[in-house]
Amino acid sequence: MSKKLISVVVPVYNEQENLPDAYSRITNVMKGLTEYDYEIVFFDDGSTDSSRSLIEEYCSTDEHVKAVLYSRNFGYSKTIFYSAQQAKGDCAIMVHADLQNPPELIPEFVAEWEKGAQIVQGVKKKSKESPFLFFFRTIYYWMMIVVFGVKLTTHATEFQLFDASFIGVLRSIRDSHPFLRGIILEYGQKISYISFVQDRRNKGKSKFSIGKYYDFAINGIVSSSDRLPRRIIVVTVVLIAALIIEAILFFIFFARGMAADRIVLAIIIHFIAIAALVGQIFISFLLEYIIGVSKNVVDKPLVVEEGRINY
Repeated sequence: MSKKLISVVVPVYNEQENLPDAYSRITNVMKGLTEYDYEIVFFDDGSTDSSRSLIEEYCSTDEHVKAVLYSRNFGYSKTIFYSAQQAKGDCAIMVHADLQNPPELIPEFVAEWEKGAQIVQGVKKKSKESPFLFFFRTIYYWMMIVVFGVKLTTHATEFQLFDASFIGVLRSIRDSHPFLRGIILEYGQKISYISFVQDRRNKGKSKFSIGKYYDFAINGIVSSSDRLPRRIIVVTVVLIAALIIEAILFFIFFARGMAADRIVLAIIIHFIAIAALVGQIFISFLLEYIIGVSKNVVDKPLVVEEGRINY
């Protein structure tokens, strides 16, 4: 009877300092899972340092190592989604090359999978990163869930395992700006969670700038939320009602005895304010339309490959 195959997918972008440790630690863990076959697939997102050379070296000396090389940098969201789509194993486990998410927890993910979980997701219960950054991540999740109505698990990470059945679901999705965390809760079944303490970055500096954090957050809102325009409409209607009531009370109690020019000015100001709020409603309806259309205009390639090794 053939062994089940576990695909360990490793997104990489300029991680030359961390790749030796990542390769060594992942390999040691997978060798310990003797009842499974495994492959380690590095997805190089257009690295400009020595990452690609290291990956090619591992591919030439270890039959378990494979690589998918992109023609340029396509970004984090596209890379993690594409790497999950390409996994060939009975399950796929995503491990980041910066080693903030310890690969030594892989056996726990596999154990949950063997119990019947389709998806096993790592969730940070604590983090050794900056408390300031962790705090703002918490605020981000609150806003996404409460304000924008996005289905998310607070402090979930892309340290996760997918059964082959869910990988098939991912392959059927054609989205040029995928938000994987939202897709998991929208289409996943039998989700298990493993809490862990996230380490600091092993070596080097994070490639996630403030701009990239912003892009990631906005992509999550645009890709997964249709509530924002509707909530704007509700708030605007409430403001219009309040403004109309305020105008009525103003003219009943305060307009008497006022000069005609001031009354005319007050009428104009109230009219402009109400017109602006009504305009906001039309803008919100336009946003609804744009969101609806954008969900259907997504058939673009996620990445362009330059080549594959051993794959």
